[in-house]
Amino acid sequence: MKLSVVGIGPGGADYILPLAARVLGEADVVIGYKFYLQFVQHLLRPGCEIVGNAMMEEEERARLAVAACAPDHHVVVVSSGDAGIYAMAALIYEHVASLGNQGAPIELQTIPGISAFLAAGGKLGAVLGHDFCCVSLSDLMTPWRTIERRLEAAALGDFVTTLYNPRSQKRTWQIERARALFLRHRSPDTPVALVRQVTRPEERILHSTLAEFPAGEVDMFTVVVIGNAETFRFRDFLVTPRGFSSRKPVTGPAIQQESFRLIADRLTRTDLSPADRSAVVRCIHTTADFEYERLYHTHGDPLPRWHDYLARGGTIVSDVTMVQSGVSKEFVRRFGLQVHCCLNEPEAIELAQAEGITRAQAGMRLAMARHPGALFAVGNAPTALNELSDGLQSGTFRPAGVIAAPVGFVNVVESKLRLRHLGVDVPCVIIEGNKGGSGVAAAIVNAACALDAPVSA
Repeated sequence: MKLSVVGIGPGGADYILPLAARVLGEADVVIGYKFYLQFVQHLLRPGCEIVGNAMMEEEERARLAVAACAPDHHVVVVSSGDAGIYAMAALIYEHVASLGNQGAPIELQTIPGISAFLAAGGKLGAVLGHDFCCVSLSDLMTPWRTIERRLEAAALGDFVTTLYNPRSQKRTWQIERARALFLRHRSPDTPVALVRQVTRPEERILHSTLAEFPAGEVDMFTVVVIGNAETFRFRDFLVTPRGFSSRKPVTGPAIQQESFRLIADRLTRTDLSPADRSAVVRCIHTTADFEYERLYHTHGDPLPRWHDYLARGGTIVSDVTMVQSGVSKEFVRRFGLQVHCCLNEPEAIELAQAEGITRAQAGMRLAMARHPGALFAVGNAPTALNELSDGLQSGTFRPAGVIAAPVGFVNVVESKLRLRHLGVDVPCVIIEGNKGGSGVAAAIVNAACALDAPVSA
């Protein structure tokens, strides 16, 4: 008692697998949709019983096949394409499983076939060269809300996508809805191919784009093939690279740029200028913390002004040596920058002891006197930032700008709020809240230096 579900390919005689032909030649009973039986009748042995029914009678076909099983009988159910893809295998196995242990066990097997999407992929050359998926637009057995979620996922995931059952006489709007969903995530110029009656004498292939393909020419005999972001047309072929031309970066600069790109793709703020966007990307790259997008605050369009200042060989003052070390040596060399930190100078140590202040505060007081027009970057000490605010409030110096990114829990938030509300017309970047650090302060300096090559959106 044997029941085989056999995929007979998309229609062309050359596309029936030898294994499928052999199983069909052994059959005592063959059951299938009448239209498909014409493609295999020449393979059946004399005396084989042929049972054909209508397209929409799939569940009845499954019950009939199971009922026809008898000792020493081999029943074969045929499906176009592959028997397991939108075909009879699932219905057959579901029905046999529902019977439990009733009666003698039926020996089941599925014989694969060449699916329409594989045949279409062959005709198109190399469109299935990378990850791909198939989605049926028929909502006869699947709720449309489920189909729509799958389409959205396929489009968002950049899968090469083949659409089955794309359009019928009664279902005409689904293909247009699929197009609209893909256009949310794909370029309008994405290659699309309509492959109709693949491998059959009536075969026709139409090349178009996602925005322009003629939905009215799509029917149930058509496979719609949508390329991914890298798919391109070559002659009458579609090619989806396997990725060899876009492997993961391996050099330091390439890894950095790819990291910047991945971060930029996730940003959501719309009020950031391109310059500020690049600074935010560098802050996140330094910390792996996307909260910096929210914490980043500016006054006075600082990045372009700082770039002009630094490109002329400007001076940078940091509160701690780690900020000093974090400024790119390439930018220091290219622009002839001077980077100073007075924290460990004997004079700063003496001043701190004499005045009862921190060394960071003392070092900042010295630097303000020596380099009053510098760009001041604070990445550690709130006392250093308060020293700068004292000088700004008294009007004793006017720096090129202030980067306020001290980190911690004591007086950190307060020092930033004080600077923000001073009302002094000095360009500033303030990292709000408790977060910050030497790496963040240095990242903002580097963003200003690199402004002639900003991070792409």
